[in-house]
Amino acid sequence: MLSGCEKCDECGSQYLKSKSSMASLCPECASIIYGYTNCKHVFKEGRCKHCYWDGSTTTYIEDLKKNS
Repeated sequence: MLSGCEKCDECGSQYLKSKSSMASLCPECASIIYGYTNCKHVFKEGRCKHCYWDGSTTTYIEDLKKNS
């Protein structure tokens, strides 16, 4: 695992700990579930160059997106 990274408890993606408002969720999941500010994702080689999220999602996250 890349130094400074954590694994998101929801989607399983690695993310840069310093870029998330929550200790156990990537910026994407923290934004969708709890309304925290999301990263302005810019993908390069399959990962966001800002927060390192890989685009992973779950059925739960997709359902929340549809119903918001």
